[in-house]
Amino acid sequence: MDTTIAKKEVLERLHGLRFDEKTLTIWVTSTGCTGKDDFEIRLSKGTTGKITLGMEIVRIAPDLCKTTTHVVELGFSWEELGIDAALLKSASVRVANPFGVLR
Repeated sequence: MDTTIAKKEVLERLHGLRFDEKTLTIWVTSTGCTGKDDFEIRLSKGTTGKITLGMEIVRIAPDLCKTTTHVVELGFSWEELGIDAALLKSASVRVANPFGVLR
């Protein structure tokens, strides 16, 4: 019997997002086992006039735990994402993810 669970990439519904000169912080739904390694942050740069930074936060591993659904906060440094934080000072940022509340 194959117990491997297929990884399905999904644009994560965000409950909040904040970034500053050092970190990107996201708030996402968890059922007990959500961590940073469950996500891939995809960034793309466009340069039509002002610099535009496109951002997609993709869940690459499901949270299969069974605790009460709750929101968790995860932080990613710009360094670990490979982005020069100075770029954010002059760029427009477009987030592709949907936003919602925990129900």
